[in-house]
Amino acid sequence: MDFVFLENKKICGRSSEIYGDSGNSAIITAYGVWRARKFETVSISEVIKMRFANFEEVISQVRRGKPIKVSIAAAHDNDVLTAVKRAIELDLVEPFFVGNELELKELASQMGFDITSFEVYHTHTEEESAYIAAKLADEGRTQMIMKGFINSTPFLKGVLHKDFSLRTGRILSHLAAFEITGFDRLFYMTDGGLNILPDIQQKEQILENSIRFLHLLGLETPKVALLSANERVNHKMPVTIDCQLLAQKAKMGRFGSVIMEGPLPLDLAISKESLYHKGIQSEIDGEADLFLVPTIEAGNIFGKAITYFAKGTMAGVVLGARVPLILNSRSDSAKAKLASIAFSVLAVQRGFSQ
Repeated sequence: MDFVFLENKKICGRSSEIYGDSGNSAIITAYGVWRARKFETVSISEVIKMRFANFEEVISQVRRGKPIKVSIAAAHDNDVLTAVKRAIELDLVEPFFVGNELELKELASQMGFDITSFEVYHTHTEEESAYIAAKLADEGRTQMIMKGFINSTPFLKGVLHKDFSLRTGRILSHLAAFEITGFDRLFYMTDGGLNILPDIQQKEQILENSIRFLHLLGLETPKVALLSANERVNHKMPVTIDCQLLAQKAKMGRFGSVIMEGPLPLDLAISKESLYHKGIQSEIDGEADLFLVPTIEAGNIFGKAITYFAKGTMAGVVLGARVPLILNSRSDSAKAKLASIAFSVLAVQRGFSQ
C-alpha cells in the first residue's frame, strides 16, 4: 500500500496504522507520526527504513545511487585497499589513490586488485599525501576524502590548509555509527574522536553537524540523548547544566526536527525498563538514536566498550568540512572502513552540504 506524507511530528505510536481523511492523513509507526498531504507518496516499507538496522542496509541503499569520487590519503594500506576494493565492486566509489605508488601497487597486486584504471598520485610523506588528497577535493575532482595509513593530525592539517576552501567556519566533529549484535538498529555517538573538552557553544555545533547528517540519512526526527552520570541537574556537575540548556534550545527549534533530552544517563536513554523502574517519563522512551558524550574520554571509552566487549563494529565520519572526511582508526577492520565509506557516499548522494 502507498500513502502520502510530508513532515514528521512528535513520537506517539507503537502500532502501524493510517488514520484521517483523504489528503490529510497520518501514519503511526514505531518511529513516529508522519502528517500527510497529497501527491507525495512513499511506501510503508520506505518509512520503516528510516532507521537502518545494520550496515548492510546502508550499503544496499547506497547502491541505488551513483558512485562517488573519493581521494584517499596514504592509500598504501592493506585494510584500506580491501575496503576500497569491495566498495568498487559494489559500485559505491571511484577512487583517486594518493600515497607511495610502489607500496600501493605491490599491495594491490597481492590481493588481486587491478588499480590500473584509476588515478594514482605518488607522494613521499604523510603531509604530502594529505595535501594532495585535499587538493583533489578542493578542486571538485572528488567529493569525499578518506584517511589511509596516516596519522589524524597531518590528515586534518591537509584538509584545513590555507591553500584550500574546505573550511566552513564550523567546528570539525566526529560522528560514530555502531552496529551491535542483538539490537535492531544502528546507534550514533558524537564526539569521541576530535573535541577533547567541548564547551556548550562547541557542543551546540557538534550536535548541529550530527543532526544534519542524520537527517540526510533519512532519520527525519532523530532521538538525541545528552549523556551524563544522572538525570538530575546538579550545579556540582557542569555537564548536567550544559545538557539542560541544549535540550531547551532544541525545544525552541535550534536543531530543527529532533527530540532531544538531557541530562540522561545511558540506561534511561536505551532502556524502557529503567525508565519504568525509576518512574520517569521520556519522549525518547528508551530508543535513543544519537548520544552526545561530554568529553573525548567518555566517547573513547563508550566506543571501545562497544567494539571490544559487545563485539560491535564502528563506522565513522568527520563533519564540519565542505566534504565528508572518512577518518577511521588505522586499527579498524576493513568492514568498519567499508561502512564508513558507505555512510559518506549516501550523504553525498543526498546532497551533503556543510
